[in-house]
Amino acid sequence: MVQDNFETNIIKWYPFKTKQRILQIGENSKITNELQVKFEEEVIVIENLNEIDYNEKFDYILIYGYENKYKIPNNISSVLNENGKLLIIGNNDFGINNWSKYNDIIKFENHNKEMISIEKIKEELTKGSLTELKVFYAFPNYKESEIIINEKLKIEKNYIEKYCPEITEKDLKIFDERSVLKNIISNNPKMTEFFINSYFIEASKNETETQVNLASFNNWRKKQYRLITIIENEFVKKIPATEEAKLQIENMKKTIKDVKDCGINSKFIKEHKTLDEVLNENYDNLDKVVEILNELKEILLKNTIDISQCKTKIDTKGQEPEKIKKLHFMKKAFWDMVPKNCFYIDNKYEFFDQEWEKEFLPVEFIIYRAIVNSYDLVRRINVDILLEKLDILEFKEYFQKIDEEIRNEIIDKEIYNEMYKKNIKSIDNLINEKKIDEETIKFLKEDNKNKQKYI
Repeated sequence: MVQDNFETNIIKWYPFKTKQRILQIGENSKITNELQVKFEEEVIVIENLNEIDYNEKFDYILIYGYENKYKIPNNISSVLNENGKLLIIGNNDFGINNWSKYNDIIKFENHNKEMISIEKIKEELTKGSLTELKVFYAFPNYKESEIIINEKLKIEKNYIEKYCPEITEKDLKIFDERSVLKNIISNNPKMTEFFINSYFIEASKNETETQVNLASFNNWRKKQYRLITIIENEFVKKIPATEEAKLQIENMKKTIKDVKDCGINSKFIKEHKTLDEVLNENYDNLDKVVEILNELKEILLKNTIDISQCKTKIDTKGQEPEKIKKLHFMKKAFWDMVPKNCFYIDNKYEFFDQEWEKEFLPVEFIIYRAIVNSYDLVRRINVDILLEKLDILEFKEYFQKIDEEIRNEIIDKEIYNEMYKKNIKSIDNLINEKKIDEETIKFLKEDNKNKQKYI
């Protein structure tokens, strides 16, 4: 199963101090192995909270799978050193994933069943001396985390776009949880915590130094390209998620330098709108969208070369030579200059998270990717009309082939198919199937009636 590859994501991002004593409550060999690598010390593992030895002292206590554990003892802080931290990982009973599945939602009808919420855990912790709390939300859940967000960070809708909801073939979906969660975030962000699927809670006696606002994973990539993006208060860090991905960090350093050498602004700016948000806000004014994208195109055109210099290196993928001549090629093309990786401030473009470059790709292809990767925008417009307004509709098939080639190089198809191409059974589909069946029966009855008349 896919989650076997990503169970340790939930702790990989956390800034543990090395050579500390840690107690793990809740057995999981992958978590234990990851902790031993981080701490360079033996990890003490017990199964339940009632097995705690109160004569011991630890720097960290990690409760893994809190939904399966007993109530947190009020005196658990006595097992922690003065600056020790209690870390709690678990599922929220009121998570949106439970509401979205028929076979889970029926348990809410049992009003006598005690449910675990993040608010209830906070109350339990503050009854003792662990009054300093930090809560992180894990999407889609803690067993295969794709994105982890500090509760203090304003959650943007594009963060939600990234995660793939958990579902099995046995589940029956009532609604698309991503769309509903986006709606909640837009209309009542305070309710987000109530509906979060999983949590990572840090509790201590004293204020902690953890500065992480967001951690993001590339679960669907091949191992050699899998990185972790960590956004702290003032910095963005990239670290390899696998041993094989260390080379990709070096490649990214080179790409960032090349972006700056091309005179393209590149830096991370807190609390500003990204370009995809701006484009989506103008979905009903395509001329404005065209104006913004053409301004971006003008910036990139400054870094193009004469086609005669790269003619033999261009993969035309069967396109007519005269057609290819209409395009403008970059020797170093930064094909991931998509709007979600760009701040738009005072009509200026500030790119960040630039990880990729490829030689001899057309500027127009980068503009094409900017459109098709603006997910909220493309759901609300006719993409072909926008491509036509930008004079690149005739290249759509060519660009699709280039895009597919790039994706095939990076994506682990087996993981991608299992995570993102699930055969979802939904209420809508069942209702539609029922309507089709009713129409078929009605048709057969009418047909039979007509035949009887004829006989």
